[in-house]
Formats: sequence, structure tokens, C-alpha cells
Amino acid sequence: MARGDAWSAGALALLAIFAVTHALRLEVGSLARPGPGFFPLVLSAALAVVAAALLVRSRRAKDGPPIPREPTARGRLAATAGVLAAYVLLFERLGFVLATVGMLAFLFAALGRYRWPIALGAAAVVTVAAWVLFDTWLHVRLPAGVLGRW
Repeated sequence: MARGDAWSAGALALLAIFAVTHALRLEVGSLARPGPGFFPLVLSAALAVVAAALLVRSRRAKDGPPIPREPTARGRLAATAGVLAAYVLLFERLGFVLATVGMLAFLFAALGRYRWPIALGAAAVVTVAAWVLFDTWLHVRLPAGVLGRW
């Protein structure tokens, strides 16, 4: 595992260097008046810190026995990709509420292994919270779909 962490740290470090060099091409500005390159620069620097921490962790860790993979990992990945594709395709037609509740309920029940009543309840709570956040507070119009404005 330590070897994989070292490779991941290297990849993240390269991505951070790439992002920092591109962020510096934009006007950075100051803390009081940030320019368009300020937040990309800060996020790139944070990514570099994460890469460094991962590298340190990988150097301190001892290689243990390999972690066995779940035989259903590929199936779960395919199911997740499929439900996200269906969500994108049905989002406008069904509307935000139905599409999001359906997607989240499937993810919670089928992949998170919660019982369906709990999955549906959690999906409904998360969807209503997102609706309130976007529609009421941020005034972002979400597709109503077959339910109309509720």
C-alpha cells in the first residue's frame, strides 16, 4: 500500500505543479482583492501540501499483505456510472426532486446497503435540503419536471 501511496503522491504533485504554473499565468491579485488566479493558486498549493503529506505517510508506512478486492467492486462501479447516466438523462424530464430522490435512494440502498425505507427517507431529506439551498437561498431555478412547482 505504501508503494501505491507514493505513486499517488507523485501524480498529485505533478498535477499541483501543473496547476500552480497555470494559475500564475492569471492575475493573482492580493488577499484583499483577489484576482482570477488567486483561488486556483491557493487550491493548487493545498493539493501540493496533500501530495507531500501522502508522500511522508507512504515513507513511514510498512508494506503489508495486499488488501483483497471485493469481487463486486466492478459491478458497483458500473451500477454507479449507470445510475449517474440515467440521472443526467432524466433530470429535465422528471425534474430535480424525482430524479434526485431516485438516484440517491438507489445509491443508498443498492450500493450503501441501507434498507429501502431508510434509503428513501434519507434521499428525500437530502433532496429537500438541496432544493431549499438552491431554490430558496441561492435563487437557482431547478427543473420542476412532472411535479410542476411544488
